[in-house]
Amino acid sequence: MSFRRSVVVAGSLALTCATAQAFNPRSQSTARPAAQALTALPAAGITKPLREVADVLPGVATPAWTTFAAAMGGHWYQVMDRATGVPNRIWGSGLPAFGVMASAPTAEAVSRQLLAQHIALLAPGAAIGDFELVSNRVDNGLRVVGFVQKSRGLRVVGGQVSFRYKNDRLIAIGSEALPNVAFSAPRAKLSRTMLATTATSALRDALAMPNAPVSTPSDEVVLPLLGTDGVLGYRLARSVEIDGGVDGRYLAYADVASGAILAVKQQNLYATGTVLYKTVDRHPGRPRVDRPVPLAHIQVDGADATTAADGTVEVGAGATIATSVVGDRVKVVNQNFMENTPPGPLATTDLTLAAAGSVVWDETASDANDPQVNVYVNLNLIKTFVHDNLDAGLAFLPQQMVAKVNIASDCNAFWDGTAINFLRKSDACQNTGLVQDVLFHEFGHAVHQFEIIEGVGSFDGAMSEGAADFLSAIKNNDSAMGRGFRLTNGLSTEAPLREIDPPDKEYAWPRDIGEIHATGLIYSGALWDMRKDLISQFGLDEASRITDRIYIGTLRRSTSIPSSVFEALVEDDDDGNLDNGTPHECAIRKAFGKHGLRTTIGKVDAPGALATRAHSVQVLVDLEGLSTRCDSDEIDNVVVEWKGSGPTSPGAGQLDGVKSGNGRYYVQLPLAIEGKVTYRAQVNFADSTVASLPDNVADAFYQLYQGETVPLYCTNFDEDPFANGWTTGATAGTDTWQWGVEQGGTTDPPSAYSGDKLLGMNLAGDYEPNSTAYVKMPPIDVGNYSDVRLQYRRWLAVEDSYYDKARITVNDRQVWINSSANAAENSTLHHEDREWRFHDVPLSGWVPSHVLTVGWDLASDPGLSLGGWNLDDVCVVANKHSICGDGVVSSTEGCDEGTANSDAPDATCRSFCQKQTCGDYIVDSNEECDHGPAGDGFCTTRCVEIPTPSIGGPCSATGDQGGAVVWIGLGAVFVLRRRRKK
Repeated sequence: MSFRRSVVVAGSLALTCATAQAFNPRSQSTARPAAQALTALPAAGITKPLREVADVLPGVATPAWTTFAAAMGGHWYQVMDRATGVPNRIWGSGLPAFGVMASAPTAEAVSRQLLAQHIALLAPGAAIGDFELVSNRVDNGLRVVGFVQKSRGLRVVGGQVSFRYKNDRLIAIGSEALPNVAFSAPRAKLSRTMLATTATSALRDALAMPNAPVSTPSDEVVLPLLGTDGVLGYRLARSVEIDGGVDGRYLAYADVASGAILAVKQQNLYATGTVLYKTVDRHPGRPRVDRPVPLAHIQVDGADATTAADGTVEVGAGATIATSVVGDRVKVVNQNFMENTPPGPLATTDLTLAAAGSVVWDETASDANDPQVNVYVNLNLIKTFVHDNLDAGLAFLPQQMVAKVNIASDCNAFWDGTAINFLRKSDACQNTGLVQDVLFHEFGHAVHQFEIIEGVGSFDGAMSEGAADFLSAIKNNDSAMGRGFRLTNGLSTEAPLREIDPPDKEYAWPRDIGEIHATGLIYSGALWDMRKDLISQFGLDEASRITDRIYIGTLRRSTSIPSSVFEALVEDDDDGNLDNGTPHECAIRKAFGKHGLRTTIGKVDAPGALATRAHSVQVLVDLEGLSTRCDSDEIDNVVVEWKGSGPTSPGAGQLDGVKSGNGRYYVQLPLAIEGKVTYRAQVNFADSTVASLPDNVADAFYQLYQGETVPLYCTNFDEDPFANGWTTGATAGTDTWQWGVEQGGTTDPPSAYSGDKLLGMNLAGDYEPNSTAYVKMPPIDVGNYSDVRLQYRRWLAVEDSYYDKARITVNDRQVWINSSANAAENSTLHHEDREWRFHDVPLSGWVPSHVLTVGWDLASDPGLSLGGWNLDDVCVVANKHSICGDGVVSSTEGCDEGTANSDAPDATCRSFCQKQTCGDYIVDSNEECDHGPAGDGFCTTRCVEIPTPSIGGPCSATGDQGGAVVWIGLGAVFVLRRRRKK
């Protein structure tokens, strides 16, 4: 597998320095992007950023999932990739698959049959012929079969589907397939030679590397552009690589028609931070240790020779040895201290070695040679450790790896996909070739890269940072990574760069998603906590064996940090049935759960509206997927908290739920009389992690209304609303409002809330980009009711309202809109309902009228589109105790003078129980006009007339010059143009 063609490595060691700003070779004075994740350039033609990490959500019971679950039988679970809507991992009680462990052809046939039967779930929009077998192997009793995805015969970058078998049973499925792949093939394409020339120039300009070499373009591929919440598009491209050395190695995708660069991704795994001295034993602040030099290409009395793995070599009675930093498994390159210069001389010296004796090569006095010697020895050391403890069959271990030292920059180290690079010493930072932890960390990125099973796992930058930290930690048996890198007054300190097991915090998903190394601590922390638990049970040796196997299994098959918990359980399974647990399930669940990595799904059962005058109602919280065999999913308590406002509200408070079964809790929620309370459930696990319901950060509280109401208009959409007075249309773009049966969009509900029909936007998918579409109810005469409310069930999926605006209107005036993070282009507070939500919206007091027309609309931008509005069980109701004209001022009335209520000019209280005001369509004595709250071209929103211009004024005296007369009035511009004389 060519790593640079199929996987892009991104990440860094995050070395920080308290005395000087750490150098980052990707952050020059140019506009060169860091591009730790795939980064779109302008030629890609998208307005949204590409996602940095893959996010998974509880799976949705789509028709395809229902078909799958019914066909498989038993118990099955899923989590879904937020951007693609494809199940990222499926696991459960297993399915018999006889012969798959003994026969690779049988395993392939069974896998292909499953993929063909359930392709609508695993790869929506694809055909079985789009998948090519690339992996079919057995490791530790687990067979994995991996397919890569193609479209029109071209590889879809990152697209893959994989199957896992144990004991002749299917136990799990992974899918990173891209849905509904569609791209336009240009009429004319550049030849590979022409594209190479064009792309080279464009890439050098884009990355400010005018002389960096660029590779030959690859075969054509389909490049998916994935945003945080959806697929932003597909592009036809060829990949190229540019190698800027310390400035970075980038993978780039060039458009096949123009050669323009669509996207880039950094391949170097950089390390940035503070300087520490490194010796043979962790760092230069500790005493040095004499270690044998394995497999080095030396000379013995002028003849070529290679040392044994233990450093021994035949010398007869004695010999002169010419040492070397090049060997079978490691090749050191001395980049020297000056930029744009050829490599410097390699470290070597002549020593006398006596028979049955030993000799020590000491280069501690040489700033140029000492890092070379240490990198050679320690790179061999970590290769041996990985071979002996983690994966003896890892193919790249016996191969010669290049290590570049003394590079002309500082405070850094990085893995670029083929070589490890160490930067020179500075006043702030140690030569990174002298810091053992740094070397182990960078080698960890290489292990992750080469362990990934093609078509099964994939590279995730944050996970790789955690994986690299964890390798350093288990090699040193120390959760502190990077000791000795910092300097205080020129002396090394033991302070680590990062602590995998901090005493006062557990990094948890998704709370601590952020900077790539902090995100990586979620994964490494889970592994370390699992290791500690296993040590307490089995001792260090056995615990290390179990941990190391699970660690490698997650590297091979995970596609993200959340998927690692599933792969840990798959690796630990011993009978092909995940539903009955695994030998070390409790240690896995306990450790990963502490870091927010769980398989639990929750729901809340409560009414939306009650026609009672009760003081409380029961709210039920149900949690599914909790382990019944372990206390790792132990719940401290479930707290329901509420808030409210108004004279009858119970105020704010909270109650602990009463347990009424496994994963089931209830509380008596206080109610408002003739009003609404909002509430949510907080599940507090014993390990201090928290899960919240509802699972929607943009609308984090359920609603419950209590009151005796009169229905003014209700429908459950059993009948066609458009045949009963509903109207729909679009003021821009395409109208996608539809009535019918839900057809399974990714962020849409699996079915109607009641009955089998609903009203929604594009029942088979997402709303249209660049459009404004609306639907409106028939006008409703509310009479003298002064507390009128819209109550309905909603399943809404829409971007942050900085981008896409979903509104509810009454008489075209906005009364509700989706939330925004108010962070401009970084606004990502997307509203995504994952259940049918009851929504109560007050309508009274918004418009000066007895007749209300309620509408829903959505205005979208050109970028990401989601499922949009889905509506069911819509009712407009009135509080029967709130009557305008009864002389009692209720909470929704601005006034009520009984029979004195009037719409006559200067009346103090209108017939709809609101005080006289500009915008109520009634001209009072202090107003020149009143054309409603929005005003118009004749009357302002302050009820001041806009004067009508008279025809006259200055005019062009030259009739054949096409003159114009312009008057500018208050809020209006009138332009009169004369026809040119002929």
